Amino acid sequence: MKEKVIKVEITPGCWSGIPSKVQITGSWRTLRPVVDVAKCTGCGLCNSFCPEASIDMVERKAVINYDYCKGCGVCANECPSKAIEMVSEVGGS
Repeated sequence: MKEKVIKVEITPGCWSGIPSKVQITGSWRTLRPVVDVAKCTGCGLCNSFCPEASIDMVERKAVINYDYCKGCGVCANECPSKAIEMVSEVGGS
């Protein structure tokens, strides 16, 4: 019997490393994370811990994809430089 090889790519801190249109859930949010790029050190912890893979590091700065972000606040809690603030989705900045 021939062995079947299955390759699995795992991204730390999230279910799927590649968001798809099926997973668009941004409308569920009541809070959204806002990145202060002046404070962001580019450590990538927010990216690593995001359970929805909705944070990319662009030029060593966190960029949030609001189509997929559910506003859970994990990124803000994990950010050592406190560069991410959770703001109200309605009437926020």
